[in-house]
Amino acid sequence: MAKKLAFMTIGVLHEPIGHPRVQGFVDRVPAVYKAADESAGFSARSVRDLQTLEHSWGPIRVPRCFAGKGELDRVASTLSIWNDLESVAAYAYHGAHGEAMAKRREWFGTHTCPTYVAWWIEEGHAIDWNEACERLDHLHEHGSTAFAFNFASPFAADGRPDALNQAAIRASIASNAARSG
Repeated sequence: MAKKLAFMTIGVLHEPIGHPRVQGFVDRVPAVYKAADESAGFSARSVRDLQTLEHSWGPIRVPRCFAGKGELDRVASTLSIWNDLESVAAYAYHGAHGEAMAKRREWFGTHTCPTYVAWWIEEGHAIDWNEACERLDHLHEHGSTAFAFNFASPFAADGRPDALNQAAIRASIASNAARSG
Protein backbone atom coordinates (compact mmCIF):
# COMPACT_ATOMS: atom_id res chain seq x y z
CA MET A 1 0.00 0.00 0.00
CA ALA A 2 1.21 3.53 -0.80
CA LYS A 3 2.39 5.86 1.94
CA LYS A 4 1.27 9.43 2.57
CA LEU A 5 2.88 12.06 4.76
CA ALA A 6 1.03 13.28 7.85
CA PHE A 7 1.97 16.77 8.99
CA MET A 8 1.06 18.74 12.12
CA THR A 9 1.89 22.38 12.88
CA ILE A 10 1.35 24.23 16.13
CA GLY A 11 1.98 27.66 17.59
CA VAL A 12 0.75 29.72 20.51
CA LEU A 13 -0.53 33.18 19.60
CA HIS A 14 0.42 36.19 21.71
CA GLU A 15 -3.30 36.84 22.30
CA PRO A 16 -6.55 34.88 21.85
CA ILE A 17 -8.20 34.72 18.43
CA GLY A 18 -10.33 37.85 18.14
CA HIS A 19 -7.72 40.15 19.69
CA PRO A 20 -6.46 42.95 17.37
CA ARG A 21 -2.80 41.91 17.89
CA VAL A 22 -3.39 38.60 16.08
CA GLN A 23 -6.04 39.73 13.59
CA GLY A 24 -3.48 39.83 10.77
CA PHE A 25 -2.94 36.12 11.29
CA VAL A 26 -6.68 35.35 11.39
CA ASP A 27 -7.26 37.44 8.26
CA ARG A 28 -4.74 35.31 6.34
CA VAL A 29 -6.22 31.92 7.32
CA PRO A 30 -8.69 31.62 4.38
CA ALA A 31 -5.98 32.39 1.79
CA VAL A 32 -3.51 30.03 3.46
CA TYR A 33 -6.10 27.22 3.56
CA LYS A 34 -6.96 27.87 -0.10
CA ALA A 35 -3.26 27.75 -1.02
CA ALA A 36 -2.93 24.38 0.76
CA ASP A 37 -6.00 22.99 -0.98
CA GLU A 38 -4.56 24.00 -4.36
CA SER A 39 -0.96 22.92 -3.71
CA ALA A 40 0.80 20.21 -5.65
CA GLY A 41 1.01 17.10 -3.48
CA PHE A 42 -1.76 18.14 -1.08
CA SER A 43 -4.18 15.38 -0.08
CA ALA A 44 -6.41 16.45 2.86
CA ARG A 45 -6.56 18.60 6.00
CA SER A 46 -8.58 19.16 9.11
CA VAL A 47 -10.58 22.36 8.77
CA ARG A 48 -10.86 24.70 11.78
CA ASP A 49 -13.95 26.80 12.25
CA LEU A 50 -12.65 30.18 13.43
CA GLN A 51 -15.94 30.90 15.23
CA THR A 52 -16.19 27.70 17.29
CA LEU A 53 -12.45 26.85 17.09
CA GLU A 54 -13.43 23.22 16.41
CA HIS A 55 -11.63 21.04 13.88
CA SER A 56 -13.26 18.68 11.40
CA TRP A 57 -10.95 15.77 12.41
CA GLY A 58 -12.03 15.86 16.04
CA PRO A 59 -11.22 17.87 19.12
CA ILE A 60 -7.83 19.51 19.09
CA ARG A 61 -5.31 18.42 21.67
CA VAL A 62 -2.14 20.17 22.73
CA PRO A 63 1.12 18.18 22.93
CA ARG A 64 2.64 17.74 26.40
CA CYS A 65 5.56 20.00 25.53
CA PHE A 66 3.07 22.85 24.95
CA ALA A 67 1.13 22.29 28.20
CA GLY A 68 0.61 25.52 30.12
CA LYS A 69 1.73 27.73 27.23
CA GLY A 70 -1.74 29.02 26.36
CA GLU A 71 -5.45 28.31 26.28
CA LEU A 72 -6.97 26.66 23.21
CA ASP A 73 -8.19 30.04 21.93
CA ARG A 74 -4.51 30.97 21.52
CA VAL A 75 -3.39 27.71 19.89
CA ALA A 76 -3.11 27.69 16.11
CA SER A 77 -2.65 24.16 14.85
CA THR A 78 -3.06 22.31 11.57
CA LEU A 79 -3.23 18.65 10.69
CA SER A 80 -2.85 17.61 7.06
CA ILE A 81 -1.90 14.81 4.69
CA TRP A 82 0.47 15.21 1.74
CA ASN A 83 1.98 13.01 -0.96
CA ASP A 84 5.56 13.86 0.01
CA LEU A 85 7.71 16.09 2.17
CA GLU A 86 8.87 18.27 -0.72
CA SER A 87 5.28 19.35 -1.43
CA VAL A 88 4.86 20.46 2.18
CA ALA A 89 8.18 22.35 2.11
CA ALA A 90 7.21 24.13 -1.12
CA TYR A 91 3.87 25.15 0.35
CA ALA A 92 5.21 26.09 3.80
CA TYR A 93 7.92 28.50 2.68
CA HIS A 94 6.39 30.07 -0.43
CA GLY A 95 3.15 31.71 -1.52
CA ALA A 96 0.46 32.72 0.99
CA HIS A 97 1.84 30.47 3.76
CA GLY A 98 5.40 31.64 3.21
CA GLU A 99 4.27 35.27 3.46
CA ALA A 100 2.49 34.50 6.73
CA MET A 101 5.56 32.63 8.03
CA ALA A 102 7.65 35.76 7.46
CA LYS A 103 5.36 37.65 9.86
CA ARG A 104 4.93 34.89 12.46
CA ARG A 105 6.84 36.71 15.22
CA GLU A 106 4.19 39.46 15.11
CA TRP A 107 1.55 36.89 16.13
CA PHE A 108 3.30 33.97 17.83
CA GLY A 109 5.48 33.61 20.90
CA THR A 110 8.77 31.71 20.85
CA HIS A 111 9.53 28.53 22.78
CA THR A 112 11.74 25.46 22.68
CA CYS A 113 9.10 23.00 21.44
CA PRO A 114 9.01 21.91 17.78
CA THR A 115 6.42 23.84 15.77
CA TYR A 116 5.78 21.02 13.32
CA VAL A 117 6.21 17.28 12.90
CA ALA A 118 5.99 14.89 9.95
CA TRP A 119 5.47 11.12 9.83
CA TRP A 120 4.53 8.53 7.25
CA ILE A 121 1.14 6.78 7.26
CA GLU A 122 -0.50 4.11 5.16
CA GLU A 123 -2.80 5.64 2.56
CA GLY A 124 -6.31 5.71 4.01
CA HIS A 125 -5.13 5.85 7.64
CA ALA A 126 -7.27 8.36 9.55
CA ILE A 127 -4.94 10.55 11.59
CA ASP A 128 -6.17 12.43 14.62
CA TRP A 129 -4.92 14.97 17.14
CA ASN A 130 -3.92 12.32 19.70
CA GLU A 131 -1.59 10.66 17.19
CA ALA A 132 -0.22 14.02 16.07
CA CYS A 133 0.52 15.10 19.65
CA GLU A 134 2.26 11.79 20.36
CA ARG A 135 4.46 12.31 17.28
CA LEU A 136 5.32 15.93 18.13
CA ASP A 137 6.15 15.05 21.75
CA HIS A 138 8.35 12.20 20.46
CA LEU A 139 10.19 14.62 18.17
CA HIS A 140 10.64 17.02 21.10
CA GLU A 141 11.98 14.31 23.41
CA HIS A 142 14.07 12.20 21.00
CA GLY A 143 14.87 14.37 18.00
CA SER A 144 14.18 13.39 14.43
CA THR A 145 13.50 9.66 13.93
CA ALA A 146 11.51 7.60 11.45
CA PHE A 147 8.60 7.83 13.94
CA ALA A 148 8.53 11.65 13.94
CA PHE A 149 10.78 13.96 11.96
CA ASN A 150 11.39 17.47 10.63
CA PHE A 151 12.73 19.09 7.44
CA ALA A 152 16.28 19.24 8.80
CA SER A 153 16.53 15.46 9.34
CA PRO A 154 13.79 13.78 7.30
CA PHE A 155 13.11 10.09 6.84
CA ALA A 156 11.87 8.25 3.76
CA ALA A 157 8.65 6.24 3.78
CA ASP A 158 10.71 3.05 4.25
CA GLY A 159 12.19 4.43 7.50
CA ARG A 160 15.66 5.28 6.18
CA PRO A 161 17.22 8.71 6.78
CA ASP A 162 16.61 10.91 3.77
CA ALA A 163 17.23 14.41 2.42
CA LEU A 164 14.87 16.91 0.86
CA ASN A 165 14.95 16.83 -2.93
CA GLN A 166 15.56 20.48 -3.82
CA ALA A 167 14.63 19.96 -7.49
CA ALA A 168 11.26 18.48 -6.43
CA ILE A 169 10.68 21.44 -4.10
CA ARG A 170 11.40 23.89 -6.95
CA ALA A 171 9.03 21.95 -9.23
CA SER A 172 6.28 22.11 -6.58
CA ILE A 173 6.87 25.85 -6.09
CA ALA A 174 6.54 26.41 -9.85
CA SER A 175 3.42 24.24 -10.04
CA ASN A 176 1.82 26.05 -7.10
CA ALA A 177 2.61 29.46 -8.64
CA ALA A 178 1.06 28.39 -11.95
CA ARG A 179 -2.06 27.10 -10.16
CA SER A 180 -2.54 30.35 -8.22
CA GLY A 181 -2.27 32.38 -11.39
